[in-house]
Amino acid sequence: MKTTRRAKLQFCNIAANMVYWCLLMILQLASPAAEVSEGNRATLPEVDVSIPHGYFEAPFSLKLTSSIAGASFRYTVDGSGPTLANGSDYQGSLAISNTTPLRVAAFKDGVRVSSIVTRSYIFLEQVIHQGPNPPGFPAGSSAWKGQPSAYEMNPRVVDDPLYRDRIKDSLRSLPALSIVFRQGDLFSPRTGIYLNSLQRSETWERPCSVEFIPADGSSGFQIDCGIRIQGNYNRIPVKSPKHSFRLFFKEKYGASKLHYPMFPDSTVEKFDTLVLRADYNNSWIHWEPSGRARAQRTRDAWMKDSQRAMGWTAGHNRYLHLYLNGLYWGVYDAAERPDASFAAAYFGGNRRDYDVVNENQIKDGTIDRFASLQSIRALSQNSGYKRLKQQLDVTQYIDYLLLNYYAGNHDWGENKNWYAIGRREPPGLFQYFEWDGEYVLQRLNDDTVNAPHEVPFRLAENLRENAEFRLAFADRVRKHFFDGGALTPAASVARWKKRAAEVDRAIIAESARWGGYRRDPPYTRDREWLEEQRRLLESYFPRRTAVVLEQLRAAGLYPEK
Repeated sequence: MKTTRRAKLQFCNIAANMVYWCLLMILQLASPAAEVSEGNRATLPEVDVSIPHGYFEAPFSLKLTSSIAGASFRYTVDGSGPTLANGSDYQGSLAISNTTPLRVAAFKDGVRVSSIVTRSYIFLEQVIHQGPNPPGFPAGSSAWKGQPSAYEMNPRVVDDPLYRDRIKDSLRSLPALSIVFRQGDLFSPRTGIYLNSLQRSETWERPCSVEFIPADGSSGFQIDCGIRIQGNYNRIPVKSPKHSFRLFFKEKYGASKLHYPMFPDSTVEKFDTLVLRADYNNSWIHWEPSGRARAQRTRDAWMKDSQRAMGWTAGHNRYLHLYLNGLYWGVYDAAERPDASFAAAYFGGNRRDYDVVNENQIKDGTIDRFASLQSIRALSQNSGYKRLKQQLDVTQYIDYLLLNYYAGNHDWGENKNWYAIGRREPPGLFQYFEWDGEYVLQRLNDDTVNAPHEVPFRLAENLRENAEFRLAFADRVRKHFFDGGALTPAASVARWKKRAAEVDRAIIAESARWGGYRRDPPYTRDREWLEEQRRLLESYFPRRTAVVLEQLRAAGLYPEK
């Protein structure tokens, strides 16, 4: 009897082991998502790749090694993860002669025994001659949902005597961000997120590898994460071929956070998510000629820089050149999203302590406290104003209004382009944060002070009837519009020039990539970009402060002379 029971137990153990090993084998051959996520835990050892990622001018050979005795290696160069059924065997060395998104892993006894390592090798000579039909990418309007596909580096820029000796320097002038993925995850007509850009939610999140390659040659980082399409109008194919992205750092892909000083002017070095902004309004890919003529790539960053210059917290931006499976995709800027993790990083506590509202929709926490703020009435009376000051940082709110009035923000309203954050535990005051500030700094006499339909949350309009609020508002105008304040001409110009200098050389590559999408000849740095620079620096900024001051006087928000 005992022998029979022991035999049965042994049989069960053998069966369990067989199931375990079968499951491991299935993971190696599973769906594309499993290649990068569930099978790529950070606890697995890495393959050592002898050459780090970066820019290259000449072919080279690299070697793969591993601490796992007896392991063999498989690799891919098409963005997919190597498995026993996908990829090529490594034969002692690997020759790299053109732009290559290399992915490698070690295998032993029919099982992957290492994490998947990704290294991007970028050959600039190949990048600048990027053609209209790159291998593996869907080309033509039928493949791009009725819109013309867009891949080419425009020869009218690349070969122009004005730019041909500057184009490589343009590509080296910013860090590179290389995103590597299974090709179909972005460009499948049925399931690819880029070609189905109107789709939202986690269902339309795909696994990828992200490498940050600094312009100074330092090591940067590589991390596996999730990626989605980001934004509103920018994601509509007929309006923009250059979509924005959002990266999600989650444990199921590897590390639960990105640990890296992404923004040199910020103390925060841990991130749950990053937005990769493409720009839409006032950009060369906009469908209105007036918007394309104002293209600069720096307006949103200038708005956030200005909010910080006024003494408040705001998100940060960092410009970079983006590559998708080795294909150059243009100038983007990585940006912080003002969510609960952002609040915890800058204000303390943890993400569960905060309520975050984006365009009247709750993003983190609950809507109760913000709804209570919005429900306050009789703001013209001191009783209502006192209640408001118990829930809203009125001084910060005034500065937020002032900045958007100064910039003439026409893409800003009740349900457009703003975030509000308030601490729930312990209770704190709500503040408003700049977001998507692209449709700004346009016509000198733009007036959003006296245009009620432009004002976000009727709160601002109702508060104008309160004498105490008007006095507080006038105090902030005095601070920022005079004596070297943040919105005086010299201060505004200095912030603008700083951001313009960051992208000055990179704009040549952006012009080659996207400047000709809607016009031939293409928009270029030395013509349209510099012309808009001159307009802003010589005509707009020197006079804008005085113009807005008169608008504020007309609205009763600043006393007459």
